[in-house]
This record gives sequence, C-alpha cells and structure tokens, in this order.
Amino acid sequence: MNDRTKTDIIVAADAFVRERLSEKRYGHTARVADTAGSLARVHGLDEGRVRLAALLHDAAREIPPGEQLRLAEGWDLPVGEPERESPKLLHGPVAAELARRKLGVEDAEVLDAVRFHTVGAPGMGPLALAVYVADKVEPARDYPSVGRLRELAREDLYQAAAEALRRARDYNAQRGRPTHPASLAALGWLEETLDLRVDEDDSRPGEDQRGERHG
Repeated sequence: MNDRTKTDIIVAADAFVRERLSEKRYGHTARVADTAGSLARVHGLDEGRVRLAALLHDAAREIPPGEQLRLAEGWDLPVGEPERESPKLLHGPVAAELARRKLGVEDAEVLDAVRFHTVGAPGMGPLALAVYVADKVEPARDYPSVGRLRELAREDLYQAAAEALRRARDYNAQRGRPTHPASLAALGWLEETLDLRVDEDDSRPGEDQRGERHG
C-alpha cells in the first residue's frame, strides 16, 4: 500500500478500535502501537504496517467470550479444545477477520500479526514478532522479567519472543496449567531457528576489526 493509503487505513483502524474498546483497553492498544512502531524503527520494518497490526490486535478483546466463539465458528476459523474452554483465546483470530471484513485489510502479514499475537505460531514473520513482543513489553506491563524482555526486544525479536514464550510456559507449569499447543510449537520453532543461526555463525570464518577474513 502507498503512504496515503497506509495513513488512511491507520486512521480508520484507530477509530474502529476506539469505538469498540473501553478507555483502559484502548490505552493498552495505543501503547502497544507506539511500542511496536519503535521496534519497527529499530529493526528496519515497515512502521506503518506494524502500527496497523498493533492497533488492531485487541479489536475483539471486549466482545463477550460466547460471541467470540459464535463468530469464529460462523466464519470457519480454527477452534480447538483450548479455545472452547477459554473463548477469549479467539480474540486474535476474530480481530483479524473483523479487520478483513470491516476495514478491508488484505495484507496477509498484518492479519497474521493480529491473528497470532495471543499464543504465537510457528513461522511468524518479523512483523508478527514485533506485535507479539510489543504486547508483552509495552510501558504499563509490570512483572519481574519485563525489564530483560525490553532489552531483548531491541536486540533481537526472535530472542525476545522465545524468552516470552519460555516464561509463559514455565509460569503455567508452576501453576499446573497447560500451555497452548500453538505456543509450544512456536517456541520449538523459534529455538530451532535460533540454533540454526548459531550454527551458521560458527561455520563462518572469523573477521578482524577491519573486516578481513582470517583462519
């Protein structure tokens, strides 16, 4: 999309979510959008597309759980046992579908970022990772590990997302709760991706400070 179209759809998305969310939830959404925009600049991503996805990520969060389930089933969205037990897990997929149907958003990466921001998914691209991580580290988040996650977020989105998923898994395990299968699959994929990166770095010849290769 060109810059004018991008600006128009961001303005429309902001109005769309402002109408549907409480002041508190909209405040969170705005902070996630600002955080995601900052991460986009740090990591060389398209800030407009990242900000659009971040604005839309919680568009369905305050729809009653039963209605989220009804919408998901009516739109043939994937609904598993975890979602039937806790329909609020569907707010990402439902929000993505609302964005497509109501706002005409067709950008697959933007829609994936909205769809996967709650539990993650294997193969998430940088745009989806930026929104996933921004949701975990926006300024109002306050939990013991958030400082380290904020540092990682600016260093490496893959590392930050993997760490967030590990901590969610461990938190659930400590309380005897299951972790969503998609979160476990996303973590496995991220750890495999990071391991491959390490292997590739180890296989490269070293370089001195002038960039000259040496054995």
